Amino acid sequence: MEKNPQTSKLQEQANLMNLAFESVLTEEQAIELIQGKLKDAYLLKLRIDVENRAGVVISLVSRFKHEIIELYSLFSNSSLIRKIRTFEDFGQITHDMAEAAREEAADAGLSEQVGRIMHSKLNKQILENYYPMWDRNDTGALVNMLENQIKAGLKINTVRVQADVEFVSSVRNRGKTIFAGVLSPIVKPKEEGEAGDLSAVQVDPEKAAVQRQIEAISKGFGRIVPAKTILSPVNGIDFDDLIEGDKVLFQLPNSSPEEKALAKTLGAVDQNGNAKPIVGSFLTIASGKNEYHIFAKGPAGVLLQAFEESPVRLARPKSATAGANPRPPGMSGGRAQESGNTLNYFILIGVVLLAGMLAFILLK
Repeated sequence: MEKNPQTSKLQEQANLMNLAFESVLTEEQAIELIQGKLKDAYLLKLRIDVENRAGVVISLVSRFKHEIIELYSLFSNSSLIRKIRTFEDFGQITHDMAEAAREEAADAGLSEQVGRIMHSKLNKQILENYYPMWDRNDTGALVNMLENQIKAGLKINTVRVQADVEFVSSVRNRGKTIFAGVLSPIVKPKEEGEAGDLSAVQVDPEKAAVQRQIEAISKGFGRIVPAKTILSPVNGIDFDDLIEGDKVLFQLPNSSPEEKALAKTLGAVDQNGNAKPIVGSFLTIASGKNEYHIFAKGPAGVLLQAFEESPVRLARPKSATAGANPRPPGMSGGRAQESGNTLNYFILIGVVLLAGMLAFILLK
């Protein structure tokens, strides 16, 4: 089935807004970034030799948030790695890294260690000191710091770092698409206290089962958008009566700049800037004890996820409620069908009793 051009455009806009908000702080900055009117990040291109191993690291650092927003690290024995130079442009260096990753298996441990060192050492205070130097394309302090930190972290003596830096647009220099299925980003390691807290918490088996349901439902969707249900106690539809494809109304959060921008992109804001409902096509409900996660396919193909603590009646668009035809037998929910069967049963008993009484009177 061909994708609707309008849907594809909305999906692309939503994806770009998501990428932009990983680096900038306001909706205005995000729009300017997407339009090419703003540069927001430093692109670090590093060639690192660790004893007899060669590696390349590329990283995007947000000037607005003072943090690494993307980092790829690749160490291997590939001959292509040794040919990469830091003065190459983004397209060339990422292409060469992807080819090297395909040619030779990466040294995953070393790649991860170097990436983690960069995440931990390039904190806000260090970055703010480096920005004026990077604006002059001076990477001397960065090179010295990384060489010393890698030596200390890996307990080795020979490390050589070459570096180049550019001030760029982050949305135009992302490795997600280029490295998909070939090379995974190195994510920032959790703080020690945070990791300890998580390990101390015992996982509730029932909640884990619900989480597995949610993960299964989420597969195939690039974007999950938190939403709120709209309740309609009189004209709404019960959980038990919902079937896949039913149209249900949702409201998107509209507080932070990120939420406002996404709501506007998905049509959840009117011309006056006020929130308005959007229509989702119901998929399923992941449920556990006192938790019901309602899933629907929303505009631009995003997955809408809403939460309720108990079954409720959900509001539907007027077009879905006005003049709606009754569902064919077996298409409605269990409760409606059971009540219908019970009513038919009592009617049948009444008819039999009435016929028996008439026969008794006539025979008498």
